Amino acid sequence: MSRCRLCERKSLFLSVSKDGLCKNCQPLVEMDVRQRVRIMQDSLELIDKSKKLETRISRCKLFLDHARELLRYENKSIPTMDPLPSRLIQKYEPIKEDIINEGLKEEVEKALAKAELATTPKTKINNANKAILKIREYKKELKNHSKAETLESRIKKFTHETQLNAFLEKAHKYEFKGQKKKALDQYQDALFFIKNDDIDDDIQKKEIVKLEAKIEEYR
Repeated sequence: MSRCRLCERKSLFLSVSKDGLCKNCQPLVEMDVRQRVRIMQDSLELIDKSKKLETRISRCKLFLDHARELLRYENKSIPTMDPLPSRLIQKYEPIKEDIINEGLKEEVEKALAKAELATTPKTKINNANKAILKIREYKKELKNHSKAETLESRIKKFTHETQLNAFLEKAHKYEFKGQKKKALDQYQDALFFIKNDDIDDDIQKKEIVKLEAKIEEYR
């Protein structure tokens, strides 16, 4: 008894193709496979050639989405393409991770370079934080978050040092001008900042001791 691999109709009088499909399913599958393969090929070309992170990631996702759709046919032993969809998914899932991680690294490098050129601490921090938003946007697409989290930590370290140095530089300027009250305010702000950041106080113990000594000196 013949049985269609897709619709699963079966009958003594049912005729199926060499692909195991009935006359209704065969043209539908052929058209579907042809369209998906074309989109996948176009996507691979853009993945290789595009310089835009968003384009490469979106096309990689599109490629994998269509490969998963073709996988439904493969799982029913319906011929689709060579290499098989399952092999392509196995190959391009890690490639998508690499594209995202490499792209995020480039974004962080550009953001920090721009931040270094900024003239004010606020602008430096704002420029750096844009990269954090980009990391958080794409981190959900990753299975392994370790590289993205390392990049995020690098930016947080930069913004933390920038903010702390801003307080200290102002304090030193006020000291130079003999404005002890204003210098005291900056040292207190710096101490409050360190005490309330995400870094363990034990790691910043030397800085805390120095700030507390300065505060005590100007009280």
